[in-house]
Amino acid sequence: MKTKTTYHVQNGSTGSWEIRKDSAVRATKTFDTKEDAYQFGRQLCDENRPSELVVHQQNGQIADRSLYNE
Repeated sequence: MKTKTTYHVQNGSTGSWEIRKDSAVRATKTFDTKEDAYQFGRQLCDENRPSELVVHQQNGQIADRSLYNE
């Protein structure tokens, strides 16, 4: 059984939005808008099942979670 990969949509240090894999030091990719980061995260999770997409608010709190099972 393949291990689930978790990706986070979160506010970056420069005011941008980023996709970051769980426990990664650097962002996978950065975006100007949260919506663009979210759409990319959905695609990434869909291609790397099983996975989870955790979407954070600007203050860091979790706003939504989506599971992508095999």
